[in-house]
Amino acid sequence: MSVSSYEFVEAVVENGVGRLTLNSPKTLNAMTVSMMKEFADVLERWELDKSVRVVQIEGKGRAFSAGADKDFLHEIQKISASDIKNIIYRHFAGGTKRLRDYPKPTIAVMRGAATGAGLELALACDFRLTTHDAFIAETWIKLGLIDPLGGMSLLPRLVGLAKANEILLMGEGISGEEAERIGLVNRAVPDEELEDLANKWAQKLASGAPLALQAMKEGIRRGLHQSIDDMAAHNIVVQSQLIGTEDFKEGVRSVFEKDKPNFEGK
Repeated sequence: MSVSSYEFVEAVVENGVGRLTLNSPKTLNAMTVSMMKEFADVLERWELDKSVRVVQIEGKGRAFSAGADKDFLHEIQKISASDIKNIIYRHFAGGTKRLRDYPKPTIAVMRGAATGAGLELALACDFRLTTHDAFIAETWIKLGLIDPLGGMSLLPRLVGLAKANEILLMGEGISGEEAERIGLVNRAVPDEELEDLANKWAQKLASGAPLALQAMKEGIRRGLHQSIDDMAAHNIVVQSQLIGTEDFKEGVRSVFEKDKPNFEGK
Protein backbone atom coordinates (compact mmCIF):
# COMPACT_ATOMS: atom_id res chain seq x y z
CA MET A 1 0.00 0.00 0.00
CA SER A 2 1.21 3.49 -0.88
CA VAL A 3 -0.10 6.51 1.06
CA SER A 4 0.58 10.16 0.15
CA SER A 5 0.30 13.04 2.62
CA TYR A 6 -2.07 15.92 1.82
CA GLU A 7 -4.18 18.30 3.89
CA PHE A 8 -7.52 18.27 2.05
CA VAL A 9 -7.47 14.91 0.25
CA GLU A 10 -6.29 11.40 1.01
CA ALA A 11 -4.40 9.44 -1.66
CA VAL A 12 -3.90 5.70 -1.23
CA VAL A 13 -2.77 3.14 -3.82
CA GLU A 14 -3.45 -0.55 -3.23
CA ASN A 15 -3.80 -3.51 -5.60
CA GLY A 16 -3.81 -1.33 -8.69
CA VAL A 17 -6.49 1.04 -7.37
CA GLY A 18 -5.80 4.67 -6.56
CA ARG A 19 -8.34 5.78 -3.96
CA LEU A 20 -8.63 9.58 -3.93
CA THR A 21 -10.76 10.77 -1.00
CA LEU A 22 -12.02 14.31 -0.42
CA ASN A 23 -11.06 14.87 3.21
CA SER A 24 -13.10 17.64 4.80
CA PRO A 25 -15.92 15.70 6.51
CA LYS A 26 -16.92 18.55 8.84
CA THR A 27 -17.98 20.62 5.80
CA LEU A 28 -19.44 17.57 3.98
CA ASN A 29 -16.34 17.70 1.78
CA ALA A 30 -17.22 21.14 0.44
CA MET A 31 -14.74 22.06 -2.26
CA THR A 32 -12.18 24.86 -2.10
CA VAL A 33 -9.38 26.01 -4.39
CA SER A 34 -6.84 24.43 -2.02
CA MET A 35 -8.64 21.08 -2.14
CA MET A 36 -8.83 21.17 -5.94
CA LYS A 37 -5.12 21.97 -6.24
CA GLU A 38 -4.31 18.86 -4.22
CA PHE A 39 -6.90 16.85 -6.16
CA ALA A 40 -5.30 17.79 -9.48
CA ASP A 41 -1.80 17.08 -8.16
CA VAL A 42 -2.76 13.53 -7.20
CA LEU A 43 -4.34 12.85 -10.58
CA GLU A 44 -1.27 14.19 -12.38
CA ARG A 45 1.07 11.93 -10.40
CA TRP A 46 -1.13 8.86 -10.82
CA GLU A 47 -1.43 9.38 -14.56
CA LEU A 48 2.28 8.54 -14.85
CA ASP A 49 2.24 5.83 -12.18
CA LYS A 50 1.87 2.42 -13.82
CA SER A 51 0.95 0.83 -10.50
CA VAL A 52 -2.33 2.79 -10.64
CA ARG A 53 -4.71 1.06 -13.04
CA VAL A 54 -8.00 2.68 -11.94
CA VAL A 55 -8.91 5.76 -9.88
CA GLN A 56 -11.74 5.73 -7.33
CA ILE A 57 -13.09 9.10 -6.15
CA GLU A 58 -14.98 9.26 -2.84
CA GLY A 59 -15.73 11.54 0.08
CA LYS A 60 -14.78 10.99 3.71
CA GLY A 61 -17.62 10.75 6.20
CA ARG A 62 -21.30 10.99 5.40
CA ALA A 63 -21.18 12.90 2.09
CA PHE A 64 -19.47 12.66 -1.27
CA SER A 65 -19.35 16.47 -1.60
CA ALA A 66 -21.87 19.20 -0.86
CA GLY A 67 -20.38 21.41 -3.57
CA ALA A 68 -18.54 24.68 -3.05
CA ASP A 69 -17.60 25.75 0.47
CA LYS A 70 -20.06 28.30 1.95
CA ASP A 71 -17.29 30.69 3.03
CA PHE A 72 -15.91 30.47 -0.48
CA LEU A 73 -19.27 31.64 -1.87
CA HIS A 74 -18.96 34.81 0.23
CA GLU A 75 -15.35 35.40 -0.78
CA ILE A 76 -15.86 35.22 -4.53
CA GLN A 77 -18.31 38.12 -4.41
CA LYS A 78 -15.30 40.37 -3.70
CA ILE A 79 -13.24 39.02 -6.61
CA SER A 80 -13.22 40.47 -10.12
CA ALA A 81 -14.78 38.51 -12.96
CA SER A 82 -11.41 38.05 -14.65
CA ASP A 83 -9.86 36.65 -11.47
CA ILE A 84 -12.81 34.30 -10.97
CA LYS A 85 -12.26 32.99 -14.48
CA ASN A 86 -8.46 32.84 -14.50
CA ILE A 87 -7.68 31.82 -10.93
CA ILE A 88 -10.61 30.11 -9.24
CA TYR A 89 -12.36 28.26 -12.04
CA ARG A 90 -9.02 27.24 -13.50
CA HIS A 91 -8.79 24.87 -10.55
CA PHE A 92 -12.45 23.78 -10.37
CA ALA A 93 -12.89 23.40 -14.13
CA GLY A 94 -9.37 22.03 -14.39
CA GLY A 95 -10.14 19.25 -11.94
CA THR A 96 -13.33 18.16 -13.67
CA LYS A 97 -11.76 18.38 -17.13
CA ARG A 98 -8.79 16.31 -16.02
CA LEU A 99 -11.23 13.65 -14.81
CA ARG A 100 -13.22 13.71 -18.07
CA ASP A 101 -10.05 13.33 -20.13
CA TYR A 102 -8.26 10.96 -17.76
CA PRO A 103 -6.66 8.02 -19.60
CA LYS A 104 -7.40 5.51 -16.83
CA PRO A 105 -10.84 4.31 -15.72
CA THR A 106 -12.46 6.42 -13.00
CA ILE A 107 -15.23 5.53 -10.54
CA ALA A 108 -17.18 7.94 -8.34
CA VAL A 109 -18.39 6.33 -5.11
CA MET A 110 -21.17 8.56 -3.77
CA ARG A 111 -22.62 8.51 -0.26
CA GLY A 112 -24.92 11.17 1.14
CA ALA A 113 -24.91 14.49 -0.69
CA ALA A 114 -23.43 14.88 -4.16
CA THR A 115 -24.50 18.38 -5.11
CA GLY A 116 -23.34 21.31 -7.25
CA ALA A 117 -19.62 21.17 -7.94
CA GLY A 118 -19.48 17.87 -6.05
CA LEU A 119 -21.86 16.29 -8.53
CA GLU A 120 -19.71 17.66 -11.35
CA LEU A 121 -16.79 15.54 -10.14
CA ALA A 122 -18.99 12.47 -10.25
CA LEU A 123 -20.36 13.30 -13.71
CA ALA A 124 -16.80 13.59 -15.01
CA CYS A 125 -16.05 9.97 -14.00
CA ASP A 126 -16.61 6.93 -16.20
CA PHE A 127 -18.74 5.16 -13.59
CA ARG A 128 -20.93 6.33 -10.74
CA LEU A 129 -21.96 4.10 -7.83
CA THR A 130 -24.18 5.35 -5.04
CA THR A 131 -26.52 4.44 -2.20
CA HIS A 132 -30.31 4.29 -2.42
CA ASP A 133 -30.69 7.23 -0.05
CA ALA A 134 -28.03 9.53 -1.56
CA PHE A 135 -29.06 13.11 -2.34
CA ILE A 136 -28.04 14.19 -5.83
CA ALA A 137 -28.67 17.69 -7.13
CA GLU A 138 -27.50 20.49 -9.41
CA THR A 139 -27.92 23.46 -7.06
CA TRP A 140 -26.48 26.24 -9.23
CA ILE A 141 -29.81 27.78 -10.22
CA LYS A 142 -30.71 28.30 -6.55
CA LEU A 143 -27.68 30.59 -6.28
CA GLY A 144 -28.61 32.49 -9.41
CA LEU A 145 -25.81 30.80 -11.34
CA ILE A 146 -25.30 28.37 -14.21
CA ASP A 147 -23.36 25.12 -14.16
CA PRO A 148 -19.91 25.99 -15.58
CA LEU A 149 -18.17 22.64 -15.07
CA GLY A 150 -19.69 20.35 -17.71
CA GLY A 151 -23.03 19.23 -16.31
CA MET A 152 -25.08 21.17 -18.86
CA SER A 153 -23.42 19.11 -21.61
CA LEU A 154 -23.20 15.77 -19.83
CA LEU A 155 -26.62 15.52 -18.16
CA PRO A 156 -28.74 15.69 -21.36
CA ARG A 157 -26.59 12.91 -22.82
CA LEU A 158 -26.96 10.76 -19.71
CA VAL A 159 -30.63 11.23 -18.80
CA GLY A 160 -32.25 12.93 -21.81
CA LEU A 161 -33.16 16.57 -22.33
CA ALA A 162 -36.49 16.54 -20.44
CA LYS A 163 -35.03 15.10 -17.23
CA ALA A 164 -31.88 17.22 -17.51
CA ASN A 165 -34.08 20.33 -17.69
CA GLU A 166 -35.78 19.31 -14.44
CA ILE A 167 -32.48 18.75 -12.66
CA LEU A 168 -30.72 21.87 -13.98
CA LEU A 169 -33.49 24.46 -14.34
CA MET A 170 -35.52 23.53 -11.27
CA GLY A 171 -32.65 22.50 -9.02
CA GLU A 172 -34.64 19.59 -7.63
CA GLY A 173 -32.71 16.87 -5.85
CA ILE A 174 -33.17 13.16 -6.57
CA SER A 175 -32.37 10.01 -4.62
CA GLY A 176 -29.79 7.43 -5.57
CA GLU A 177 -32.59 5.06 -6.58
CA GLU A 178 -34.06 7.65 -8.94
CA ALA A 179 -30.59 8.43 -10.29
CA GLU A 180 -30.15 4.78 -11.24
CA ARG A 181 -33.61 4.60 -12.83
CA ILE A 182 -32.90 7.53 -15.15
CA GLY A 183 -29.34 6.48 -15.99
CA LEU A 184 -27.43 9.15 -14.06
CA VAL A 185 -25.59 6.50 -12.02
CA ASN A 186 -24.64 2.93 -12.88
CA ARG A 187 -25.82 1.31 -9.65
CA ALA A 188 -27.60 2.33 -6.45
CA VAL A 189 -27.37 -0.11 -3.54
CA PRO A 190 -27.99 -0.18 0.22
CA ASP A 191 -25.33 1.76 2.13
CA GLU A 192 -23.74 -1.36 3.61
CA GLU A 193 -23.16 -2.80 0.13
CA LEU A 194 -21.54 0.23 -1.52
CA GLU A 195 -17.95 -0.36 -0.44
CA ASP A 196 -17.97 -3.99 -1.55
CA LEU A 197 -19.54 -3.09 -4.91
CA ALA A 198 -16.97 -0.33 -5.49
CA ASN A 199 -14.10 -2.70 -4.66
CA LYS A 200 -15.39 -5.34 -7.07
CA TRP A 201 -15.74 -2.86 -9.93
CA ALA A 202 -12.35 -1.29 -9.24
CA GLN A 203 -10.58 -4.66 -9.11
CA LYS A 204 -12.23 -5.80 -12.32
CA LEU A 205 -11.05 -2.68 -14.11
CA ALA A 206 -7.60 -2.87 -12.52
CA SER A 207 -7.15 -6.38 -13.94
CA GLY A 208 -8.07 -5.23 -17.45
CA ALA A 209 -5.72 -4.41 -20.31
CA PRO A 210 -4.47 -0.85 -19.61
CA LEU A 211 -3.68 0.12 -23.21
CA ALA A 212 -7.01 -1.16 -24.51
CA LEU A 213 -8.94 0.53 -21.70
CA GLN A 214 -7.26 3.85 -22.48
CA ALA A 215 -7.99 3.47 -26.19
CA MET A 216 -11.58 2.45 -25.48
CA LYS A 217 -12.12 5.50 -23.27
CA GLU A 218 -10.78 7.79 -25.97
CA GLY A 219 -12.93 6.08 -28.59
CA ILE A 220 -16.11 6.43 -26.54
CA ARG A 221 -15.53 10.15 -26.15
CA ARG A 222 -14.66 10.62 -29.82
CA GLY A 223 -17.93 8.87 -30.64
CA LEU A 224 -19.89 11.64 -28.93
CA HIS A 225 -18.93 14.16 -31.59
CA GLN A 226 -17.45 12.31 -34.60
CA SER A 227 -19.24 10.59 -37.46
CA ILE A 228 -19.39 6.80 -37.60
CA ASP A 229 -17.09 6.75 -40.64
CA ASP A 230 -14.49 8.97 -38.98
CA MET A 231 -14.68 6.84 -35.86
CA ALA A 232 -14.23 3.63 -37.84
CA ALA A 233 -11.14 4.96 -39.60
CA HIS A 234 -9.56 6.04 -36.33
CA ASN A 235 -10.46 2.82 -34.52
CA ILE A 236 -8.95 0.61 -37.22
CA VAL A 237 -5.62 2.40 -36.80
CA VAL A 238 -5.75 2.01 -33.02
CA GLN A 239 -6.79 -1.65 -33.27
CA SER A 240 -3.87 -2.35 -35.60
CA GLN A 241 -1.53 -0.95 -32.95
CA LEU A 242 -3.15 -2.91 -30.10
CA ILE A 243 -2.78 -6.19 -32.02
CA GLY A 244 1.00 -5.66 -31.86
CA THR A 245 1.08 -5.42 -28.05
CA GLU A 246 2.16 -7.97 -25.47
CA ASP A 247 -1.26 -7.57 -23.84
CA PHE A 248 -2.97 -8.89 -26.97
CA LYS A 249 -0.63 -11.91 -27.01
CA GLU A 250 -1.48 -12.50 -23.35
CA GLY A 251 -5.20 -12.20 -24.07
CA VAL A 252 -4.97 -14.78 -26.87
CA ARG A 253 -2.89 -17.09 -24.68
CA SER A 254 -5.49 -16.92 -21.91
CA VAL A 255 -8.26 -17.86 -24.35
CA PHE A 256 -6.45 -20.99 -25.50
CA GLU A 257 -5.21 -21.98 -22.05
CA LYS A 258 -8.52 -21.09 -20.39
CA ASP A 259 -7.13 -19.04 -17.53
CA LYS A 260 -7.13 -15.38 -16.47
CA PRO A 261 -4.89 -13.03 -18.46
CA ASN A 262 -2.16 -11.06 -16.72
CA PHE A 263 -2.11 -7.73 -18.56
CA GLU A 264 0.92 -5.49 -18.00
CA GLY A 265 0.21 -2.52 -20.24
CA LYS A 266 2.87 -3.41 -22.82
